Amino acid sequence: LEFLKKYDSYLTEKLGNRINTVHSNLKMIRKLFNDAVREELIPYAINPFIRYKLKTEKSDKQYLTEEELKAIESLDLTDKPRIHDTRQMFVFACYAGGIRVSDLLQLRWRDFTGSHIAFSQQKTKDQLSIKLPEKALNILSEYMEKTGGNHNHFVFPFLPYSIQEDDLFDAISSKTAYLNKNLKEISELASLTKKLSMHISRHTWATRALRKGISIDKV
Repeated sequence: LEFLKKYDSYLTEKLGNRINTVHSNLKMIRKLFNDAVREELIPYAINPFIRYKLKTEKSDKQYLTEEELKAIESLDLTDKPRIHDTRQMFVFACYAGGIRVSDLLQLRWRDFTGSHIAFSQQKTKDQLSIKLPEKALNILSEYMEKTGGNHNHFVFPFLPYSIQEDDLFDAISSKTAYLNKNLKEISELASLTKKLSMHISRHTWATRALRKGISIDKV
């Protein structure tokens, strides 16, 4: 119990985690204790989560309006190539199923069929096939011209195509932080008041899809 209290304090005060992020970390430890109780490796009475209750808060899911998305799309970033690439990846996700940033970074040309992208999600291992709208196809055309569409190369130029599997996790974490830093600049350039992150592209896609009449189960 004392460890859980100290760990909670560390996550909150040292790392600056929000309540729901702390909950996500601690619930993994809780799962291990629950598994151990079920398998009779420890008695129920010594499970510290009997006395330690996890806290959550209702999250405010941010998304972009049509006007805000258009403001980002219309930015002239020709003199800021890396900011431009970040903007294009973000906009692509807003139109192409709200793909997670980890999957976007690993998207290779071999995953593109000409009309769809088909890939295995890193987080869930589910196979996805997404039909791309014109806006997303136009962005891919831009990068096809830049890269030549080499079968093994990444679509978006943030990871070296020869990266080793063991290095992927750290590289994705680093690039996600880098992208979110660039999105802060993009938000300022577009005169938005919202704090942008790659995750907002997921909520933006989902909100747009629902408003266009796609059923919640499909979304």
